[in-house]
Amino acid sequence: MVSLKTVQTSNAGIRALPKITALFVGGTSGIGQSTLRQLARHADSPTAYIVGRNEARASPFLSELRQLSPKGRFHFIEADVSLLRNVDAACKQIAQQEKHLNLLFMTPGGISLGGRNETTEGMDYLFALRYYSRMRFIQNLLPLLESPSSSSGPSRVISVYGGGFEFSINPSDLDLKHNFSLLNAYKHSITMTSLSMEHLATTHPAVSFIHAYPGLVGTNIYTNSFPAPISTFYNYAMWPFMWPFSVNLRESGERHLYHLTSARYPAKQGSADPALGQGVPFETGDDEEANGTTGETGSGAYLLNWKGDVRPSGKILAQYREEGMPELVWRHTEAMFDEAVAR
Repeated sequence: MVSLKTVQTSNAGIRALPKITALFVGGTSGIGQSTLRQLARHADSPTAYIVGRNEARASPFLSELRQLSPKGRFHFIEADVSLLRNVDAACKQIAQQEKHLNLLFMTPGGISLGGRNETTEGMDYLFALRYYSRMRFIQNLLPLLESPSSSSGPSRVISVYGGGFEFSINPSDLDLKHNFSLLNAYKHSITMTSLSMEHLATTHPAVSFIHAYPGLVGTNIYTNSFPAPISTFYNYAMWPFMWPFSVNLRESGERHLYHLTSARYPAKQGSADPALGQGVPFETGDDEEANGTTGETGSGAYLLNWKGDVRPSGKILAQYREEGMPELVWRHTEAMFDEAVAR
C-alpha cells in the first residue's frame, strides 16, 4: 500500500512540475470532482478542461476551483459523451486551443438494472460510457498527449473503473449485440479497457496508461442513476453498513491525483528529463516504480487498486496476450468508431 502520507507528500511536489494541462471527463461529481479539486489545490496555475452534462449545475464547482487556484484556467465543455460525435466535438474544441495535453482522467458511467439501451450510434448506453467513449477520447487526443511540449511533464491517461478484475470475454461478440446482459457488459468493459491500454502502451510508448479500481467510495452514483425509491433505499438503508469499508471521497481524490502525477507509473519510453518528464520524483520505500501489466517494471500500462498498489495481471490477461487479444480488441474498437460516426 502507498501510504496516505506518501501520497500527500508527492502531491505537495506537483508545484515543481512544469505547467499542467488536463482533461477531466466526468469531473463534476464524485471521484472526478474530488480529484480535480485536489489538482486545483496543488498545481501551479493548471489548465483544466471539464466535460460534463450540465454547465449550469457545474457553475458553483467551477467558482470553487477558481478560488482554490486563482491563476488556474478552468473550462467547461457541455456534452453527452455516450455519443462519439459529441466526444469528437469536445476533443476538437480542446485541440483548437491547446498544443499539448498532460493528463486525461475519465470516470463517466453509471449503474443500470435494465437491459440493453442502445444509443443512436448502435452502442449500449452504459457500455459506451464505460468503454467506447473513453477509448475515443484517447484515440482523438493521442496527438496532444504525444506532442513534444507534453514531454515537459507527465503524459498520462487514467480510466477509473475495474482494473485488476478482468474476466473472460466473448471475442466473437465484443460489443454484445447478441449476448448482452448487465454482467457481460461489466466484464467486457473492464477486460477490454485493460487489453486496449496494454496495446496502446506498446504502440504509443511516450504515454502511460492506468486502469484503476477506486474501491468503495461514497459518491452520488446511485442518486444519479436511479429514481428516488431505489436511491433512497441505497443511501439510507445500505450505505450505513458499507461506509466502514469505504474510502473517504477526499482521500480518493488525493490518491487519484497521485496516480496522475507520480513518477511511479511512467510511460514505457521515458523523456529526456525522467525526473520531471514522468511526474513527481518518488522516494524509496512504499513509493517505487511500478510493474506494468506484463510484469515489466515501467512498462507503461498499469492496473491499480485504490491504494496505488499494482494489481496482478491474472491468467486471463496472460492467455489473451498470447492469443493477440489486445490487438484484436483495439481493431474492433476502431471499427466500432467508424460505424458509429458513419451513421
